[in-house]
Amino acid sequence: MPKNSANMSRQKRIVVLTDLHIRCDYYHGYLEAQIDTLTRLVNSKPTDIVIINGDIFHKRNPKGQELLAFQTLLDGFKCSEIIINRGNHDTVRKGDSTETTLSLFRDKAQICVDRERVHIAGQDFHIIPHFEDDEKLIEYLKEASSEKANVFGHFGFDGCVSNGAYAYDSYIKKSHVRPNKDGFAFLGHIHVPKIYNENIYLLGTQYTTCFGEANRTLYCHDIVIDKSGMKVNRTPIEFGIKHFQCHLEELPQLSKKFNFKNFYSLLRLKLDHMDGGVEEELKNNIFSKYDINQLEIVFEDILPKFGSGHVPHARITTIDDDLIDKYITESDSIFSRSELLDGLNKVRSYED
Repeated sequence: MPKNSANMSRQKRIVVLTDLHIRCDYYHGYLEAQIDTLTRLVNSKPTDIVIINGDIFHKRNPKGQELLAFQTLLDGFKCSEIIINRGNHDTVRKGDSTETTLSLFRDKAQICVDRERVHIAGQDFHIIPHFEDDEKLIEYLKEASSEKANVFGHFGFDGCVSNGAYAYDSYIKKSHVRPNKDGFAFLGHIHVPKIYNENIYLLGTQYTTCFGEANRTLYCHDIVIDKSGMKVNRTPIEFGIKHFQCHLEELPQLSKKFNFKNFYSLLRLKLDHMDGGVEEELKNNIFSKYDINQLEIVFEDILPKFGSGHVPHARITTIDDDLIDKYITESDSIFSRSELLDGLNKVRSYED
């Protein structure tokens, strides 16, 4: 039977967070900035329910400091209910195990380690954790569609945006994800925010988690449910953690587009060459001019990388039977000639 939230006496506001990747092994102050950012997103407006849609911790077996930080986060939310969906980073081992360190927080939140049905303010939701078995996920999505339920899930679908130029590869199709023509699907796991078909939301992260996500605009998603139905608000996040990456000449323009002082700013500056003395002077100059928290300088290759499109149609070198016979005859081996030839035939059969 579906689990019921409190009966609707007024509109309900649900804040959806996902892919927190809480970690204490990154830059100094990063963990504290994570907790501050997430707390501010939830508590900035009256909130009834918080749903955390997977990948709470960066590593499968989080450190004590990370567990305590997450406990502080949950205690700091001003809401009446918290629901946590299990992501792929939240299981203690790879595969489809549902064993998770999230069970430590059952006194503070509803932990969904397997598919759960919930009823919130007149709306039905299926909460679907991450599974490596796509067939299981497709089965759960079909059930959600047959029940005309909305979906919170931690997975992507075939062809959806993944990162950079890469598309997500999966047996799950977009047609599987759409719960019904009037319903919504909210997906974690994919860090790039995007909307498909007006009702499939790739939520993305609430802050950038690495320089591969630099300069990205991210969004906070909240759901308002009242007697008229359900509305999704998608608001750009203009504070918190943000990775920035640019060349030196692009830095003034980037600082105008994003106000560094509004963020816990991590800047990676890309240069082609520089000696140690100039590097130190440049760092001091940037810290004095721009309000950033961390600075990293990397050097690009001076010469461009060239790839080859050549695909050989045959082996470049071959070893004929005369050479093989000579090796076997003259080799000092504990194996007999017949044993060596038998082994060679097995290797050739594998190649075929």
